[in-house]
Amino acid sequence: MLVVTEKTKPLKNVHYFCALSGGQPVSCYLIKGRYGDMLIDTATPLVYKRLREWLDVNDLKHIFITHAHADHDSNAARIKREYGAQIWLSGADLPLVGHYESQPMKATREKYKLRTVQLNVMGSMKVFNTTPYEPDHIITADSANALREYGFDADIITLPGHTLGSVGVFSEGVLYCGDAFTAMWRRPEISPHASSVIDMKASLIKILELSPEWLCTGHGLPVSMKKARRVIREYLKE
Repeated sequence: MLVVTEKTKPLKNVHYFCALSGGQPVSCYLIKGRYGDMLIDTATPLVYKRLREWLDVNDLKHIFITHAHADHDSNAARIKREYGAQIWLSGADLPLVGHYESQPMKATREKYKLRTVQLNVMGSMKVFNTTPYEPDHIITADSANALREYGFDADIITLPGHTLGSVGVFSEGVLYCGDAFTAMWRRPEISPHASSVIDMKASLIKILELSPEWLCTGHGLPVSMKKARRVIREYLKE
C-alpha cells in the first residue's frame, strides 16, 4: 500500500496522510491544538493499520468528520474507542451514518452519470454502510467558532452539496474541505457527484470567496488554490 505523509513529502504546515486504497486515494489530516490534536476524516478499514501508525505519535482528542460517507467515517467508532477522542459531525448528516442511500447522489457533470448510477445502486445494496457511531458534537449553522473553545485556531465552514451536511475546517490559510472539491485523479477537479448540485455550486463560490492558500481534499494530495481556482471558475460557467 502506497502511503504519503508530511514526513515523506512536506507541505508547509499541513499534517496529512494519503493512502492509495482500492485504486483511489483517501486522505486524512491532523490539526494541532493547545489541548490536544484533531483528526479530520478517518479513511477506510483497509488503511487503518497504517493510519494508526501515523496517529500514534500525536495527542489525539478530537475526530472531525467532513461528511458521513464510508470512505471518510468508517474508522470513526474504532478511533473513538481506542483513543477516547470526541467525534464532530454535522447534524444534517446524522441520518446518513450507515445509510448511504438516504442521500442519493447526482452527477455534477454529464461524464459522471454512469459512475453516479453505479454508486447509488451499490449504496442501496448497503455496500457503503459504515460502523454506526454517536457524535459528541453536533455541528450546526451556529458552530463556526466552536473549535476555538477546544484550543484550535480554526473555524468550521459549512460546505453543503456533496452531502447535505458537508463541512470543512479553515485554519492558517488552509481549507480542509472534504469532498467539496477533489484531487482523486492527481489533479484538481470538481467532485463527480453531489446530493445537491445547486448547493455544491454555492459552496464552490464560498471557497472562491474564502480564497485559502491550500485546499486539503478528502482524496489526493493537497491542492494549491491557484490551481483549483481556474477549475472552479470554469465549472461555474458551464
